[in-house]
Amino acid sequence: MGIYDLMGKDWKTYCLMSAIIFIEEMNKPHEDWQIKRYKDKQYRCLCFSSLEIRMIDKDFLENFFKITKNWQEKLNKHFIGDSFDKVKIDKFSGQYKFILSPTWLAYIIRECGKIPNRYSFKKAIKRIAFIRQIRNEKVKINLKKNLFKELFKNKILAAGAFIVSFDTEFRGIQTGLPSLCMSDTYKDFLGFMLSVARKWNWTKNKSLSPVKVDYSRNLGIDASPQFEFRLNMNGLKEIYHLAGPLAIERKEKCIKFHVNRSENYKNLGGKFKESKTKERIYEEVRKGKDLTTTNLQFVAGVRVDVVLDHLHKLEDEGKIKKERNGKGYIWNIK
Repeated sequence: MGIYDLMGKDWKTYCLMSAIIFIEEMNKPHEDWQIKRYKDKQYRCLCFSSLEIRMIDKDFLENFFKITKNWQEKLNKHFIGDSFDKVKIDKFSGQYKFILSPTWLAYIIRECGKIPNRYSFKKAIKRIAFIRQIRNEKVKINLKKNLFKELFKNKILAAGAFIVSFDTEFRGIQTGLPSLCMSDTYKDFLGFMLSVARKWNWTKNKSLSPVKVDYSRNLGIDASPQFEFRLNMNGLKEIYHLAGPLAIERKEKCIKFHVNRSENYKNLGGKFKESKTKERIYEEVRKGKDLTTTNLQFVAGVRVDVVLDHLHKLEDEGKIKKERNGKGYIWNIK
């Protein structure tokens, strides 16, 4: 059973994975003192920003919304913002979003206890402590509880945590070289996930590696220190078979491709393989339009880095050309 199906059936699993989503993807409830007036009186009030989740990937949000709404109805609790009967598009960012209530956060933290990121936990506890509205519910939190320890005992839950993280935070999904990379604020959570991966032999990394942020800083971005660890291919395959599929269709296609490619790999000899792969790539560019390296890897049956090597050779031969498209390139016949 995939992790998202399990989230819909088991409350503890839902809470555990929701806590990961809260850490990795959600806006944290920041506090702010505001001046408010009631009749002829003026007073200071501590207010909090909305507990919002916003993404460009509608697939994931709709899936998470559906599961959350089902638990809201089962438990008869106020989990989703009143104005959200479905996932909506934000008119400013163009991303999809919905808002969760402080009651939702309280129930997640009550079930999980201490979550493995000090920053997120501190923000959650403060928001829960200041629940005031009648429609929201105050919940007592056991600070000694730690549901996350289950990830060291239950391999399926551990794999599920990584599947959710593939959908939300991991990079390198398209290339088949997945790595979890986060800023210094989340270094303790990153270290926790590394220890889970090491427990189940899903990584060869013994410690977190620093990630260069010089490029961002040269652009004027105030980039904080970043750290990462990578999964090995055997780990990726086991995680996917235990708890897949992913919710985001484009990421699911990439992970499934790399898992199948690894399992069906045959050494056909360097010269033969290079020739045939290069020909397939050229024919696809010749027939198609605005193709990305991710698109072409599915045709060529090799990783993105190998595709890029062939594309650059074809470019040097004057047969194809590239154009910048966001962070990557699109390829066309010359």
